[in-house]
Amino acid sequence: MSFIDQEVTEFRAKCEKQVPHTKIIICSNSLIRVDIYPERPNRSMTMCLRFPENYPQSTQILVELKSRVYSEMLLTELTRLIDDYARDFLGKPQALQVLAFAQQYLTDNPLCVCLEEIKQLRADIKTGGTESQLKLKQKNKSVELVAKGGRYTYRVTAVVPDSYPMQSVELRGQDSNLPAVLVRYLNGQSKEIARQCVEPPIRMSKEALANFRPVRSLQRSLKFCLEATRDFHTERCPICDSTVLPEYPEDIEKDDNADFFIERVYCGHLFHQGCLKKYLSEPPFPKGGKLCPAARRHPRSDAQTYMGRSQGGGANVSKTPEDTVCGIKLAHDRWVVSVKTAEARWAQKQARQRELEEVVDFLQ
Repeated sequence: MSFIDQEVTEFRAKCEKQVPHTKIIICSNSLIRVDIYPERPNRSMTMCLRFPENYPQSTQILVELKSRVYSEMLLTELTRLIDDYARDFLGKPQALQVLAFAQQYLTDNPLCVCLEEIKQLRADIKTGGTESQLKLKQKNKSVELVAKGGRYTYRVTAVVPDSYPMQSVELRGQDSNLPAVLVRYLNGQSKEIARQCVEPPIRMSKEALANFRPVRSLQRSLKFCLEATRDFHTERCPICDSTVLPEYPEDIEKDDNADFFIERVYCGHLFHQGCLKKYLSEPPFPKGGKLCPAARRHPRSDAQTYMGRSQGGGANVSKTPEDTVCGIKLAHDRWVVSVKTAEARWAQKQARQRELEEVVDFLQ
């Protein structure tokens, strides 16, 4: 019996017993094919092994990895690691050794299913030029993002489920020194982005619904948090043109009736409450309602989801070019007033002012 015949026989007898979560598909002198984690479709990988000439004296076993879940980047990197590992076993049987190495690597590194997304997030952090950080926790199957913008910080942990990417990441531990209104926005919108990655929209044609496929949610949801946190401290009030956030987090206005309390409206722009209230209560009062006077559309407007599907439109969205005014109707829960009511209030305010002026003139 040749060396290869003996190794194939031994592999067939020991593989599934010694290397857990594996299943032999083909086992012959020309090809060994094994599925790793066959019981978990969202983590499965296929390893193909071939015996080249001069094996095993001067050449290591040939390895090919295939997967519908793991990226080509990971498969290429893992193949390189296996090749390096196999060189240590020249002159010895290698099939069981390299299979055990690959299985253990996938077990010890559950986040490798997100390799491309993690690399992209690190590139986004580097491009953004901030001190934001990305921390990997393999044991907890989680990725922690510490997003920074100026002196403001937003911390969030994304837990990657076993069924990823069919199931979205779970966002936990969201904490920040930003104003409460912005923290609520980041918390809610990041979770909504993750949900949209795996759940189809409610209003979708039967044909589109049949073609809907879940997409990866880690990079999309964390990139949103990264970019929003980075930009908040530079955003300016469209009315007074001063930065909305104070330089120091401890100076944030917490009284929701104060002029410098921060409000975020439907179009995505941030306003000082006093500026917004004055703008909404003074004429003119167009029939369709007042539009946001900001110089440009906001990149994170509620009129569109972060996945790029429109939610707004119609009469509320101006047809002006994106490089001019925002043009989206100002909407906020605290100021739901019809045009007729706004005009009546303004007329009443002016009448009171005239009466006061007449009294002053009379007394003088």
